Formats: sequence, C-alpha cells, structure tokens
Amino acid sequence: MAEVAPERIRKVVDRISGLPTLPVILSAINKLMVNPRTSAKEVAQLISSDPAITSKVLRVVNSSFYGFPNRISTVTHAIVILGFNTIKSIVLSTSIFDALKKPGKYAAFDRAAFWRHSIGVGACSRVLAKRLGFTALEEFFIAGLLHDIGKIILDTYLSEDFHRILQKARETDGLLYEAEQEVLGVSHADLGGWLLERWNLSAGLVATVAHHHNPSLAGENLRAAAIVHFGDIVARALLIGSGGDRRIPPVSDAAWTALGLRTEAFPSLLAECWEESEKAMIFLEFAR
Repeated sequence: MAEVAPERIRKVVDRISGLPTLPVILSAINKLMVNPRTSAKEVAQLISSDPAITSKVLRVVNSSFYGFPNRISTVTHAIVILGFNTIKSIVLSTSIFDALKKPGKYAAFDRAAFWRHSIGVGACSRVLAKRLGFTALEEFFIAGLLHDIGKIILDTYLSEDFHRILQKARETDGLLYEAEQEVLGVSHADLGGWLLERWNLSAGLVATVAHHHNPSLAGENLRAAAIVHFGDIVARALLIGSGGDRRIPPVSDAAWTALGLRTEAFPSLLAECWEESEKAMIFLEFAR
C-alpha cells in the first residue's frame, strides 16, 4: 500500500461532519500526568468527579484481564497498583467506545463482531509486545484496539461509499483496505490516523494506526506498527470477531524482520493470545 497524499485524505474527510469529540476529562488527565509532582490522589479525584468513568475503570481493573486476587475499591488504589498510564488507557478505551456508539446504516457491517476483533487485536498486540520485551503494554493494547477505527468513520459518516466497499470486497473475496483504495483512494488506516491526530493523541499512536497495513512507512514507530500488524493477523487466524472481510492479510516483510519472531514459538503465542483476548472481552460491555 503506497503512502497516501494528504490532499487525497483531505478530499475525503471534508465530506465528514459531526465527528464526536473525546471527553474533556482526558485532556485534563494528560495535563496532570505531564507534571512530575502530580499525585495518585489528584488523578483519582479528577476521575472520580465522573461517576460513569469511575464505574468503568473499577469494572476493568477488577476483571480477569488484570487478575488481582483482592478487590480494588477506589480509583486511588487502582492508580497505585496499576500506574497512571494504565488507568489513562482504560479511560481512553471506554471513552472511545462511548464516542463511537452512533449506529451505522448497513447491517452488512457487524459492529459487535468488529469490536470483538478490535479488542482481540489489542490483546494480541499486548502479548506480542510483552514477549518482545516492551514495558508500556497498555499503549500496544490501545493501538490494537484502535487499529481499524477508520472503518467506523466509513460506516457512520460515509455509509454509501462503505456499502460499495463492502460489496466489492465480498465480490472479489479481497481485503477491505484494497477495496477502499479503489473506491475512495484512501483506506481506513489513513482515516484512523487522521481521526486520532484530530483527537490530539500521541504521534506514535497516530503513525502506528495509520501504517498498520504497511509498517515500513511508520518510521521510528516501525516496531510498534509491526506488532499491531502481526496482532491483526493473529486475531484473524484465531477467528476473533471480524474486521469486515474474510481474508487474512499477508505478513509484511518489514514487520517479519522487525519482530524477529521464531516459528517454533507460534503454538504458545497463539494460545496466549487467545487466552488474553478472552479476558479482554470485558471491554465489549462498553461497546453495547
């Protein structure tokens, strides 16, 4: 997939109006977190000012996804145990589900299956990142969760084009991003990167999502994009939900080289990805 010219993306996004915004609480959390003197109590007070978000954070931290033996009853306790970044990732994840609940026009795109796939890719990406020695595992979960977010833009705001794209992919038994390029000249990955940039999320996350089908274009974020690229392929191979098409994309040569995975590790890798994905389905509650 060649790099898309900015004017081609602009031509498509100029047709989109009424995009949701992320809650103000996220930018407030960001401001607190860049201050090295910020305490867990201060962040907890901010999150606790929103009862709905507080409830979601506590449901996730007490799920099998994190697997703590004793119940965590306060946001302050959760931050002390899991850290600022993990709690921020949970707030971001649940907020994005809320922001994108507007239904699509066509039943041909199964939103429940889509979110299962996205959560599965997040979980598989987290497993891969851990195996490769990364420590900021929540960043990889978020990147995997959001890798296909551009499809929600297409389904919700460009539904007639998306209907043609879905039809073309089914008729040719091809990949959605190939059909998207033919119909629109841009892909869901391009649109996903654009949306995350519009939401002022990190440049690394933007590049990872925008280039998850072609990690070689991700520059210094090559390995992160390669992890999500491979996480997507693993989730598809394990039949975790559906991204809207039936094919498994080929593994990028750049991703294979960047990750240095050994084929003899695949059985245990697949088993761990499946187990982690099942635990991560706690997030599916927030997509309903």
